[in-house]
Amino acid sequence: MGLKVREDELDHHTGVRSERLYRASRLLSYLTGIHPQPNKAIVGRNAFAHEAGIHQHGVLKDPSTYEIMTPEMVGVPQSKLVLGKHSGRHGLEARLRELGYTLEQEELDRVAASFKELADQKKESLMRILFRSLIMASWRTFLRRTVLIT
Repeated sequence: MGLKVREDELDHHTGVRSERLYRASRLLSYLTGIHPQPNKAIVGRNAFAHEAGIHQHGVLKDPSTYEIMTPEMVGVPQSKLVLGKHSGRHGLEARLRELGYTLEQEELDRVAASFKELADQKKESLMRILFRSLIMASWRTFLRRTVLIT
């Protein structure tokens, strides 16, 4: 992949169809029953995954900040933002948008605070934590609006 990424500078072409690497690795894993380490470069399931808030923000702003090659170059459909206790607001907001939620800043702040607190305890799945945080923040907003209106 080093040659592929720096093809223009090194003036060397291998003919390797790099977009097939991930699929070939998956097939080999299936046939042998041996799987690459999750953090293995290029073919590991976490090769293009980002959990840390600063990484998530950087990847959302400009993927080349933390990825010298695109996931598509090796056949991985896309980078993924992993929600965890190290995730920041930008990653959380992006994940919520993927799920169809658009929150106002105040509500996002509450969801992020709740998510962070619950993720630190991590006694349940992170998706469940996300939805619980979302529901708690929405419920507070609903109550505040109801109390203010009536």
